[in-house]
Amino acid sequence: MLKKIILAMALVATASFATWDKFPVLEQHKGQAEVGLAYAMQGDLSALGIFGAARFTVVQNLELGVAVPYTIFTHFDGEDVKRDGLNNIPLMVRFQFLPILNAFVDVDLPVGDEEVSDDGLGVHFGVQFSQKFGIVNFGSELGLEIRTEGDNEIAPPWLLNIGAEADFLVTDMLTPYVGLDFYMWLGEYTHDGDEIAGSDASGTIGVAPYIGLNIAITQMFYADVSASFGFGEDFFGEDTPITLQGKFGVNF
Repeated sequence: MLKKIILAMALVATASFATWDKFPVLEQHKGQAEVGLAYAMQGDLSALGIFGAARFTVVQNLELGVAVPYTIFTHFDGEDVKRDGLNNIPLMVRFQFLPILNAFVDVDLPVGDEEVSDDGLGVHFGVQFSQKFGIVNFGSELGLEIRTEGDNEIAPPWLLNIGAEADFLVTDMLTPYVGLDFYMWLGEYTHDGDEIAGSDASGTIGVAPYIGLNIAITQMFYADVSASFGFGEDFFGEDTPITLQGKFGVNF
């Protein structure tokens, strides 16, 4: 049960901790701010989170971002399991070194409440490729996540992720999109720097397709709704996790 609870909280936090998007950085001195809700469910388990996030291109091609996620509640079989509070805060940096290529680093600061957050430092880094093909805006990402030991002196294996998304520029107002994220564990769990016998998770795979719709209310305001699903019993567990997300944002 505890493993499932941790996974549900991770799914809610991931809705705001994932790289902002897989596309080119914003124009110089342009930014976005948004607030949103993420609801995750898996079998008898469910969790609701809220988040605020902002990003801004401080100089040409250099974008900085931050998100503040908070788990409102976690329920198991309809009962509150008292797992709520501030999640770790991610700081995001992206640099566009070619018109079609970005490099990124996300740092997950271990400042969240212990009921809902890992107290190890998380670092997610990689590259992104994007290109427009007619009405299709294609974005992709190759990344690696490493997390250090927390107070329990346990660190998970490295996590490889490969993702792709296609945004369909149907009208100036409506942009439906579909995407797929692929995850694979690399290595073993460690305790105080030593490998834990029998914990080798290398090759364990999870696949998370998603679908969504971005709505440009005006040039300044937008809304976005999406749903994602997790497949891979060894990675996600027996029950398929589903995460629903809605957010409202402003361009500035």
